[in-house]
Amino acid sequence: MKRYITFLLAWQVLVLVSCKKDDPAEKILDYNISPISQALLDNSNLVSRIFTDTVIQLHPGVQATEIHYLSMEGYSMRAFVLEADLKQSGVELRPLTPFGSTGYARQTVPEMLKYVQAPAKPLAATNADFFNANTGEPRGIVYVNGQAVRTIIPGATWGYFGISKTGELMIGDSLDYTQRKDLILHALGANQRLVRNKVVVPHTDVTIEPRTGVGFTEDGILYMIVVDGRRFDYSNGITFQKFGEMFHALGAVEAINCDGGGSSTFMINNPRADIMQVRNWSSDGAPRAVANGWVIVSTN
Repeated sequence: MKRYITFLLAWQVLVLVSCKKDDPAEKILDYNISPISQALLDNSNLVSRIFTDTVIQLHPGVQATEIHYLSMEGYSMRAFVLEADLKQSGVELRPLTPFGSTGYARQTVPEMLKYVQAPAKPLAATNADFFNANTGEPRGIVYVNGQAVRTIIPGATWGYFGISKTGELMIGDSLDYTQRKDLILHALGANQRLVRNKVVVPHTDVTIEPRTGVGFTEDGILYMIVVDGRRFDYSNGITFQKFGEMFHALGAVEAINCDGGGSSTFMINNPRADIMQVRNWSSDGAPRAVANGWVIVSTN
């Protein structure tokens, strides 16, 4: 018995030492319920129960929250929420384009990230605009560093998301584009408006799909959200209306829907390995080649 106890104690010490040595380097904020999940519970009727949520700090002012929840309709759901304070020193929003160029083509978000030039370091990225599947031409506008690459908004229901030359986040449509176009630093097209002037925009289209969207609060906090779908045992997907309610619950005063379905891609820089990593599940089985995307970078 004495020999057995001695062996057991030695084994426990070995396990403790091994665990300490292999502890991950990333800073995972261990809340019982994250602030994002709590906001969804308090400010919407989207969530019946939170199964798990994890908050990963990517940079001061930038963090990702990954949530597995049960919807009010009884479906398993996975949401990936990027929260970024662009007022933080060294944090910037930039467009991603295939091969880092202004030509039309298709590339996956992981491939486009290879063309982000140092010293900028990618922290998080998503897909952006809808596109012509044959040519890769985006459906909406494209502005890169103040250069108007594409200036067409395809219809009254279409819009754009971007940032002005003075650092103001912008969501607009064909009605205000003419007045605001000279102010744009970066912008990419988008489609269905989700939140307008603090109010959730009603939608009669009740299709349930994977979604990507962007929005921002009154004090300039950016939210980029991907909700997975097309796999009910993992994540069922979400309607436009409920997607708008999600942004509204987080305090967004404006929000707009980007390309979704198999295009939806959510990536973060894994602090443990210092590599960009796809965190969501693509309904295509792998990241889809798309027309463009958005990246949050650190410049310091």
